[in-house]
Amino acid sequence: MDKLLRLPTAFLEPARIASTYNKVVCQLHFRSYLPGPMDFYIDFARRAAYALNMPCSGTVYLPTKTTRWTVIRGPFVHKKSQENFERKTHKRLLVIKDTNRAVVDRWLWYLTQNCPPGVGMRVTLWEWNELGVGQKMLDEAKGKEERRMLKDVETLSSESGDNNKQVIQMADMLIKGMELDLDAEEKKDEGSVKEK
Repeated sequence: MDKLLRLPTAFLEPARIASTYNKVVCQLHFRSYLPGPMDFYIDFARRAAYALNMPCSGTVYLPTKTTRWTVIRGPFVHKKSQENFERKTHKRLLVIKDTNRAVVDRWLWYLTQNCPPGVGMRVTLWEWNELGVGQKMLDEAKGKEERRMLKDVETLSSESGDNNKQVIQMADMLIKGMELDLDAEEKKDEGSVKEK
């Protein structure tokens, strides 16, 4: 009697892994005109996420978009008899949390390789960085700009002496930039001394 009541795991709801930090890494939107194959494929995607130890949400049902249009049957005499058509676009959503980017990329590659016809996917990925990443990017941009200007100065100085004005202008720009940086650092230091 117990054997009859036990179902194989393929017939049960896919297992889920609880998220630790609850940070969204990926959102996967599915769209299809037929809900049956799409729901089967979403079940496949959730089972693949469980196999890769990825915290995956349940299936989120988004609003179905209905498109209707009317077409006349004939262009001349039969203008008054018209046909109505309707198309429904079913949408679903999966949310992946707390997962490494390489694992998510591998999961998405696996899903695109096994995607059935008639199911469309749209992926939204997030990257999380530590605090201060904006300052690092700004410092890198300043370094690249200064290196480019120095290369321009070297190429101009190696050419004929007619380009001395351009070299002087670039040198003045570099000096002004350095002075602005020094002024900003001095103001920052004065502000920190006043706070103490």
